[in-house]
Amino acid sequence: MKNFIYIGLLFCEVLVAQELVIVANKDFSNKDLTVEEIKAIFLDKKRFINNEKLLVMNYKANHTLRTCFEKKILKKSKRSLERYWRKAYYKGHRPPKIIKSTQMLFSYLENVSPSLGYTDKNSTLDKNVTILYHVHCD
Repeated sequence: MKNFIYIGLLFCEVLVAQELVIVANKDFSNKDLTVEEIKAIFLDKKRFINNEKLLVMNYKANHTLRTCFEKKILKKSKRSLERYWRKAYYKGHRPPKIIKSTQMLFSYLENVSPSLGYTDKNSTLDKNVTILYHVHCD
């Protein structure tokens, strides 16, 4: 009986655990971005790649991927990010474009260059995108 419970718990953990990937359009020119550069891009501190304005995309505030992204990449809490964007707004900075779905993300990645976002690694399997960075979500 204990073995069944243990296996069940492991199965649940596998379902919850995801691998988050930072993705860009297929022709993205700077494929070796560091996590610090990615953070700067998503915080609107870096707006251009090779003199081209970046389209940066983010999920809604309560999305599980966004929670992982904020924790693992931005290393900021929701409250900290809210304060950051309030201050940044008055300096002319704007948060990333909010997307509602992975399909929306891939549509922008396919049609807008350069563009950048993040998603679960499994959703990229049949997509023609550039994976720039990956991190495991808890």
